Formats: sequence, structure tokens, C-alpha cells
Amino acid sequence: MHVYSGGSILKLIMYGEMFEEQPGLLFKDKVYPLSIEKFDYAKSIEMILSDGLLEDISDWVEEGMPGSKPLQLKNCRIGPPVTGINKIIAVGLNYRKHAEEMGDKLPANPLLFCKASTTISGPYDDIVLPPVTWSDAVDYEVELGVIIGTVCQDVSVEDALAYVAGYTVVNDLTARDVQKSESQWFRAKSYDGFCPVGPCIITKDELDNVQDLRLTSTVNGEIRQDSNTSDMIFSVAEIISFISKGMTLMPGDLIATGTPSGIGAGFKPPKFLKQGDVVELTVENVGVHKYKVFSHEDYTDGE
Repeated sequence: MHVYSGGSILKLIMYGEMFEEQPGLLFKDKVYPLSIEKFDYAKSIEMILSDGLLEDISDWVEEGMPGSKPLQLKNCRIGPPVTGINKIIAVGLNYRKHAEEMGDKLPANPLLFCKASTTISGPYDDIVLPPVTWSDAVDYEVELGVIIGTVCQDVSVEDALAYVAGYTVVNDLTARDVQKSESQWFRAKSYDGFCPVGPCIITKDELDNVQDLRLTSTVNGEIRQDSNTSDMIFSVAEIISFISKGMTLMPGDLIATGTPSGIGAGFKPPKFLKQGDVVELTVENVGVHKYKVFSHEDYTDGE
């Protein structure tokens, strides 16, 4: 097992035009490309993790990042730090108050589901709602995302966090009407663009306690979700251990660990996303998302 043992705090990103992103490091409002000769074969963060390059990159940072010409962050589009070619595993009803607002019993084990690879989008990309004939009840869900750093199979709770490369922010967008009408959640969770991720993967060294992070979401400046990972029913370590029993987790796999109370469906009447909304998500010490919501009709008319 190759596990990153720490050193420099790394903020790994993918930057560039959509479908043409390349890996870099975010450091003091600048982007340092990882396209230098030493790392140029690693075309994605998944490849960086698979090849165990975090230690080498950490050493390179300590040396002052020679050979990389920094770019101004404001001039770069930040894409999702993972491509979606690996597994996207999400956990449902993993916050006590969220389970209560949904009227559900607390689950005895982590409730797992998957999202399609085509859900992946960037942390500042527009949210485009599906046609209203497909769904008119799209909801937001701020979540702490976990990125696996090394092959993980049948691990104990005590050892589970050693297999983590870092953390990110996830929005598990959901078509609530579809979710309620079908026994499986996969389609309701897997419309195109329904998994904004980013802006970076921050290595685990930065977080003193992953079970004590504030999560918030706002819509048009109104606070909707405001909670803490301490309200999780199953901790990050427990989730990883549970999944690894019979399912091998691979470098670059993304786990979305559940959302707290305050989702649109929890309000009376519900507050689902609509054309023109501005959504902002924050996970303390990890990152921020911000995007505008467009209807399918208005967005396609504007192309």
C-alpha cells in the first residue's frame, strides 16, 4: 500500500476549457501547472493518485515549484478535480436532522447509491435544469466529498482514513419528483451536470478533524443548510470501511458523504431550484461552489 504520509498542504485542481482540463496546484490565488517534464505524463488527478505522485509533488512544492510558470486564478476556468471515470458513490440520509426532516428512520447501515459519470461538472459551471417535462423539482445538497488515494479493500474503521487522498465539495443535485416516483434513486441523481465537484482536492493534512466541519448552502443569499459533519450518522471512516467490505475502492474514487437538513424538499412549500437562482455551497476549510441556475429552455435558446 502506498499512502501519502503528508508534508506540504496540496490543493490539486483541474483547470482549462471543458474537456481539455489539465492538472495543477492552487497556491495563493495562482495556478501552478503540473505539465512540467517531471509530471507531464499524468493527465488527470486520478493518474497522479494511481501513480503515487503526491509525495513527489509535495517535495517539488518544498523546492519552490521549479519549472512551472504560475497563472492568475482569475484567468482560469476551474473544472471538476475528478473526471468521473472512477466510481461516484454517495450516501443517503447520513445526517440525523436531515433524516428527521424527510420523515425517515435512521438507517442501520450506510445507504449507498451511485451517480453516473456524466453528472460531473465544475464548481462554478452553470447549473442547467432538465426540461420541465423530465423534472420540475430539482434540489441542492451540499456534501463533503472524499477522494480515495490508494487501493482500499476490507479496511477497518481505525485504518480507513489512511486511504484518503483528500477532500472536496460536492453538490448532489437531485430530481425529487423522479426520486419519489421510482424505487431506485439512480436516475433522479444522474441527470447531466448533477454532480458539481471542486474547486480542489485538499490533502487530508489540512483538516484537524473531518468530523467537525461546517457545511452551508445558500440560494440567492438565503441560508438554506447550516450544519456540521458532527451530525453524520456514519463517520467518514465508517463509510469507507463499510464500502470496502467486498467493493475495492480505487485511487480517484469519489464518495459523497451525505447532506444535512435544509434541502429544498424540507420546506413547506418546497423551495426547489428555478431559473435565475444563485447557489453557493461551502465546506469549512475545503472550498466553495458558486453558480447560476438556468432553465433548459432559456439555456439552449442562448446558445
